Amino acid sequence: MIRLIRFELIKLIYRPRIYLCLGLMVVLVALIFWGLKTEGDNAVSYVVKSLEKNFVINGQVVNGYFVTFIILNTLWIHLPVLIVIITGDLFSSELESGTIRLVLARPVGRSQMALSKFIAALFFVLIFILSWALVSLWPALILFGKGDLLVFFNGVQILEEKDLWWRFISAFGFAFLGMASFAIFSVTLSFFIRKSLVTILISIGVLVISTLLQTLSTSLFTGWQSFLITYHLTQWQLFFYTDIDWSAIFGSVIWLVSFSGICIVAALVRFNRMRITE
Repeated sequence: MIRLIRFELIKLIYRPRIYLCLGLMVVLVALIFWGLKTEGDNAVSYVVKSLEKNFVINGQVVNGYFVTFIILNTLWIHLPVLIVIITGDLFSSELESGTIRLVLARPVGRSQMALSKFIAALFFVLIFILSWALVSLWPALILFGKGDLLVFFNGVQILEEKDLWWRFISAFGFAFLGMASFAIFSVTLSFFIRKSLVTILISIGVLVISTLLQTLSTSLFTGWQSFLITYHLTQWQLFFYTDIDWSAIFGSVIWLVSFSGICIVAALVRFNRMRITE
């Protein structure tokens, strides 16, 4: 099993698109830095003016923590697209090229082979999220400084600087769980679809449709939220409430873990029933 995982990781390392996706993520973060550095104060000035009637605001509102929060809130829908470009064809590319037949001709357990692909996908997501956190939080603190965090949703949440580290670590940890679940879903699709491009497009299509339904859930599709993966992907925001709704967070954790487990089982059943001549 360890040998299979090592083999899958080596194949991932030599895929140029991995470095392209990481580069695109860095570019997106840099663009947000540039935009907030040049126009960030003006963008939040009208909100701050309304707050100054009731609060005394000292320090910089647009600080490193605020910038990192904006990055989290902006890229949560874009990063799954970059992840699925890598994970969406981990199996379908071999199925499409026919190399899987050569592998199956050897005495290798199919379940172990399938699980090694999921583990490789999770390893990539972990590296991706760690890189995201690294290029977001540390440069933001250097460029914009430190301070308390003002979050402008569901009213105004004022969070003290001393409580922010564990909140951001928890948010990035939850982001890993959400992105990992979506990566597992895309890998599962690759066990059922021969064409790599079709697998990636279907995964992105599911993400787009889920986002649309979530947007309309307050008016047209009430009660659908708990069935949408994008709803659970956004639950990292709960870590930035003054009073954290832990029950909602644990509910989303259970949903994402259960969804991932169902996907893995479906992939294993499909792969074990697949004929070598298919």
